[in-house]
Amino acid sequence: MTQSLRVLTYNIRKGKGPNGRTQVPMSDLGRALREHPIDLLLCQEVFHSAETGGASQSGHLAQELGFDSYYGANKFREIGHHGNTTLTRLRVLHFQNHDISTNRIERRGALYVRVSFGKHPLHVFNVHLGLNQWQRAEQIRKVAEVMDEQCKQGEPVLLAGDFNDWHEKLDRLIVDQLGFQNAFHGHPAPTLRTWHARRPVFNLDRIYVRNLKPKEAQRLSGQPWTELSDHLPLWAELTPV
Repeated sequence: MTQSLRVLTYNIRKGKGPNGRTQVPMSDLGRALREHPIDLLLCQEVFHSAETGGASQSGHLAQELGFDSYYGANKFREIGHHGNTTLTRLRVLHFQNHDISTNRIERRGALYVRVSFGKHPLHVFNVHLGLNQWQRAEQIRKVAEVMDEQCKQGEPVLLAGDFNDWHEKLDRLIVDQLGFQNAFHGHPAPTLRTWHARRPVFNLDRIYVRNLKPKEAQRLSGQPWTELSDHLPLWAELTPV
């Protein structure tokens, strides 16, 4: 039987809810996520407190889901830091956070996790790109350099996260030049919009695959998602090519 992989990508906005002022318990987020079959969860804007023994949203989510978590800090402040977290039930072979920032102010990272998946390793890149179109293109080129170093020809690669690509310019680079497929290719445009969660107008979040085949893909919307973050999550089931 062909092995399948269930993936969900979600910008959780540091648990501040859709308006940026709410405190969303990770137990509420975990309860919503447990309603969907997931093998890999890619989260962006995950907060870790700077206090000794302080709150770690990565740890809380891992406990809620029974997953292992792998975190890469990108933005540091006095009260703590936030970045990307990849959580999974699969066996992890290697992970590393890569700095893909293009300036000293807006810090961005690509969290690379290599997991065991069938006869080949699966290469997972969890990204949160910048707010400027030039930045985003440059950051994808930096990610492509890591791919060239880590990924052998024919091995499955997953690239997902918050691309901040509201003008939808990155497909030409990611699909045409790097050989990926958008897992939501062919879906009606309104069903791709992930921001703002309460009234989606922009398609900011993406799931791209290489040497993987999308079997099913959907945006999760409505309750409880409209109250957990300002983004809506994307979910996909993938199979090897």
